[in-house]
Amino acid sequence: MRDRPEASFPRREFRRAKRPIYIGLLAGGVILLYPVATGATKVLGPEFGVAPRILLTLACLAIYAVGARALLSRLDFDEVVLALDHQGIHFTPHGTGRIHWASIAGIKYYEVGRFRENKIIAISKRDAETKETRIDAHLLRGSRPRELYETMRRYHRHFAPAMNSKDDANVGTYASSSWTGLDDD
Repeated sequence: MRDRPEASFPRREFRRAKRPIYIGLLAGGVILLYPVATGATKVLGPEFGVAPRILLTLACLAIYAVGARALLSRLDFDEVVLALDHQGIHFTPHGTGRIHWASIAGIKYYEVGRFRENKIIAISKRDAETKETRIDAHLLRGSRPRELYETMRRYHRHFAPAMNSKDDANVGTYASSSWTGLDDD
């Protein structure tokens, strides 16, 4: 089974999700509305009516919408952001390159935020300057965050070399055959 990894472990690619970015820009526009309206009231003063203030606020929001659309046009939603294959995990936008399966010590899944809206996959490395790489799984499309985590763990179990007890310093060696390990914490 290890001679043909592509058969049961194909290359999986994940792209940037559109929804969180659109929601962020919409929320930014709504949040921007209040200071713009307040500023328009202070700049125009009390001698102007409500209609010029509303028109100025709408003009500022139109400028914001055009700018947001221009920023969105620069984002490539079809670019592969994360890929899994038999060699390891590949990152393209962060510039971290590739993490080989053998250099990964563990993979963990976190749900953080008030409503557990942020799904983070933390990859801890064996020997590196940065001990942990975090992936914002909720910002990817192609799979649900929990499924992506399970897929990463499955690939890691299959492609990472098995660690024997001599390689890991934390593994205890016991000479007694009567030891059960039930009294250790």
